Amino acid sequence: MKEVGKNKKDFNDFRFAGLNWRQQSNKYLTMDRVSEDETKIVVKVADAHLSETKYGYALILDYSHVVFLKSWQVSKNYYGNEVLLTKEFFNVKEWGEHEEFSDEPENLKFEEWLKTAKSQNEKDEDGIRRNPVRWEK
Repeated sequence: MKEVGKNKKDFNDFRFAGLNWRQQSNKYLTMDRVSEDETKIVVKVADAHLSETKYGYALILDYSHVVFLKSWQVSKNYYGNEVLLTKEFFNVKEWGEHEEFSDEPENLKFEEWLKTAKSQNEKDEDGIRRNPVRWEK
């Protein structure tokens, strides 16, 4: 398996700190969905939740609220969309009107996304993650 280069490894150590990231294949990384201190999470989201902007992405939370993300916080790949959220930078902004969403005040709280990440991190009876993170390198 082709190893991650030093500069890329240093960057991944920074962005995935606390998530126990590791190389899964030549193309994908995997990691825990929730850090031990519960301040950093990786959540799988539907295409409808992401809107590309010229500066990165907007994670659509409800009808009129988003959290802006850098491109390196998003992995769109064959397995779906993964987003990296940090409690410290979970800054909700009012931006646009998203017709396919209704007002959902609970989605404006980091704790709701933490709950989702925890449920996506559950294991089956054999101890295998039901929804493992597959982050494209």
